Amino acid sequence: MTSMTLKTALAASAVLALAGTALPALAADKPAAAKAAPAKSAPATAGGAAISDRPKGVPDFTGKWINATPEATLKPTSGAVPLTAMGKEAYANSKAAKATGAGRLTLCHMHGEPRLLFTKYPFLIMQYGKHVDFLHQANHTFRITYFGAKLDPDADPIWLGHPTAKFEGKTLVIDAQGYNAETWLDYAGLPHGEKLTTEERYTLSADGRTINGAVKITDPEFYSKPWTAAFTLKKQPGYSLEQYSCMADHKM
Repeated sequence: MTSMTLKTALAASAVLALAGTALPALAADKPAAAKAAPAKSAPATAGGAAISDRPKGVPDFTGKWINATPEATLKPTSGAVPLTAMGKEAYANSKAAKATGAGRLTLCHMHGEPRLLFTKYPFLIMQYGKHVDFLHQANHTFRITYFGAKLDPDADPIWLGHPTAKFEGKTLVIDAQGYNAETWLDYAGLPHGEKLTTEERYTLSADGRTINGAVKITDPEFYSKPWTAAFTLKKQPGYSLEQYSCMADHKM
């Protein structure tokens, strides 16, 4: 090795040695406050909403449920269905259409409310702090209901109406309006129009396995007064919702 090369190598070694001794001193000069605080763990999420955001003190309806006694014909909790003259005519027409196989049950349309609650098909309830969601096996129908949503009386009518949710004590209450007139209230053909409003009430049992529910029907064109039908839902732990879509030749 030449004299010049040896001098260059010795100089490079000296620079590296000085850098190595200086680094700890630079690190030690950093103030203690600059140390990063431990990161907070993010809340678990499902469907984009925090699972932990459900308010304390209200029951949790989350789970898979099925009507314990599905009904083809809605039965009022007292008396008979209070049909108006217009309602009786529409009911007779829908029953006649059903008898000939030309009724709305042959169409792959949404079931509508409250028919969805009285089917033999299970459904999933997912409850969060700002909304409660219903995912029905029947024709893959879903409904998202926000707590405290304001109902617009001029909103366009839709299949499942425009709902809003609230708690009255321990009871979940869902009010809806703005339905279209394309569905029946039940499988038997009970009619309704666009003036239909519904009030659903869900009360969870102490063991969390049963929901005692009721739905109030109000439609001044087809019914002379509001009337209520009751239902009971049973929890179905471990059950998986099936892919069940209506086909052109399938009656749901």
